Amino acid sequence: MKALLALVACLLVSGCIAVVPIPIAATATATRAPDTSIPVRATDSFTNRINAFRASQGAGPVRQSAILTRAAQAHAQDMSDRGYFSHRSRGGPNGETLMARSRAAGCNVRAVAENIAKGQRGEAEVLEDWANSSGHRRNMLNRRMTDYGLGRAGDIWVLKLSSGC
Repeated sequence: MKALLALVACLLVSGCIAVVPIPIAATATATRAPDTSIPVRATDSFTNRINAFRASQGAGPVRQSAILTRAAQAHAQDMSDRGYFSHRSRGGPNGETLMARSRAAGCNVRAVAENIAKGQRGEAEVLEDWANSSGHRRNMLNRRMTDYGLGRAGDIWVLKLSSGC
């Protein structure tokens, strides 16, 4: 139990770093089919902001992916519905890990990262908070990332970044 608490504390302090490179031979195991009724949530303004931030730091642009957006939205909604805040979704309907959730949504990624946040009122505020957190910033500036999806449920935010989807 102490080891689990130490792990949780490390994750909170680390800025939710979650970049997972995947070997090409890895196989996908989807928990359930993606819910295509979940809307694409990010605005053009968010796309412009994240790409301006990336460009200011020498990183190329990312494009919004409807698949990653559905996965991000589903995780944000699950956290809101079940009252937790974590990258891990024990018994989650869309997969327990960020990789499982990405694959369940239909994304066969080589690398994936996930930022989560709680309490921000809008896209500009959440992006600024992530930019000011070293782990979140590192995820957003990762040059391998080419696609993103943004989800929101109330004041819970999820940003998924991937190296192809």
